Amino acid sequence: MTLLNVDIDLLRTFLTVLETQSFTRTAEKLLRTQPAISQQMKKLEDTVGTPLIARDRKGITPTTTGLVVKSYAESIIGLNDKMVADLVDQAPSTIRIGLPDDYAAVYLPEILRIAAMRFPKTEIVCQSDLSRNLSKRVASGDIDLAILTADQDTPSLHVSSQPLVWASATDFDLARRPLPLALFENGCIIRKHTKDALTKAGIPHHISHSSNANTLIITVVKEGHALGAMPRCTAEYSDLTIVESDTLPTLPHIDVSLMVRDHASPAIRELALGAIDALGAIDAETHA
Repeated sequence: MTLLNVDIDLLRTFLTVLETQSFTRTAEKLLRTQPAISQQMKKLEDTVGTPLIARDRKGITPTTTGLVVKSYAESIIGLNDKMVADLVDQAPSTIRIGLPDDYAAVYLPEILRIAAMRFPKTEIVCQSDLSRNLSKRVASGDIDLAILTADQDTPSLHVSSQPLVWASATDFDLARRPLPLALFENGCIIRKHTKDALTKAGIPHHISHSSNANTLIITVVKEGHALGAMPRCTAEYSDLTIVESDTLPTLPHIDVSLMVRDHASPAIRELALGAIDALGAIDAETHA
């Protein structure tokens, strides 16, 4: 007889779907995307070879086989969680957080406050990188969680939305051509949005200054050397002039998202939930 191993994450997802009666709420509770939850349920049903849930107007109910799996899953997950509680310190020695440099001043203070309250003896390692690099580092397990700008290829959790704005010194001449820009280095999503918008509007432009450090970008813009494009929260925090002019194209909104590495500890997941609440609060203040 061939031994069949069932992934405990699939069992946890199955029980959570039954508990929440919703794939969406399950995704929120387990810090995953809704498509990921659907894929996990399909994988579990493929593993056991039969449907495990039925959906109707009354909600989501387990099938006959689902009831059997539910009984075993509760025992398996109960034993697993007890073992983790007995053998693993709930406060890890290190938690690794990643975020783009232009988000650090806005979002990081609240995340650090939450971490200090919950894990006072844990070393918080903060690392800055482009969003596309951060998503890869979370996927590889190099970083525990990351706050980043989402794109369509990033399986992350949407937690906030920010309008992109033009920012400048008070006396910057918008009529300069080609229009000088201060933006993050190549690979930044905001850089792409900015260049695409200006190209579509037929405005000659060039990247006069670039950096991977937000403080350097802000300095260039404040000194009037170039026009910047950034999330509104970053411009406001940096005390830059937000430019509203018919001569410039409207920039899109960006989604600020959060990624958590697979098999993260309960402590890291707790911090991630706190991060989602903090990011949502900042977003609400921005749009108030």
